[in-house]
Amino acid sequence: MSLERDRENECLRQALLHSATGDRSAFSTVHELTAPRFTLIVMGIVKCEETTGDVLQRAYLSIWQNAAKYDSERANPFTWMLVIMRNRAIDALRARTRSHDTQELDEAVEDDGPRPETAARFEQAGRLLTEKINDLPTHMGTAIMLQVVHGYTCREIGDRLNQSPHTVKSWIRRGLVRLRNEMPYATIAAAI
Repeated sequence: MSLERDRENECLRQALLHSATGDRSAFSTVHELTAPRFTLIVMGIVKCEETTGDVLQRAYLSIWQNAAKYDSERANPFTWMLVIMRNRAIDALRARTRSHDTQELDEAVEDDGPRPETAARFEQAGRLLTEKINDLPTHMGTAIMLQVVHGYTCREIGDRLNQSPHTVKSWIRRGLVRLRNEMPYATIAAAI
């Protein structure tokens, strides 16, 4: 892990621990440090902007209410919160699925997806790529995810992150170089 990532994790850990005592300012710090990445992650799971907002709100409320249960010896703070985010996103998907008539969906949807072994390879490559992106400094990982997953331009990313498009382009380029050095090209291509 990089020194910057270690400092960020320590800052997040301290903010989460202070949140457990009811410190709203500390929880605001937790939100600021994690919201961009969690928004991308949840959006990737639920594939709906409105549902993403609902999931984030419920998950952050749960994090606030359960902050005292966080054990820094067992997990880093981002991972602990990610489990809560992921579970809330999956709950939202299940609720949405229950609200639809599954028989109509089965008739309407053709099975044109990849074969199971191909899907498993893509999923494994995607997990590895996500893990490597999460190892990058937050600004690089966020910029790469916004461009690759959501198709934003450097200018749009710069507007969202209050940075110049040139800075964003540099972050993305340096982040991709790091990814290329750590992963085989075939794995990156399969994940995207």
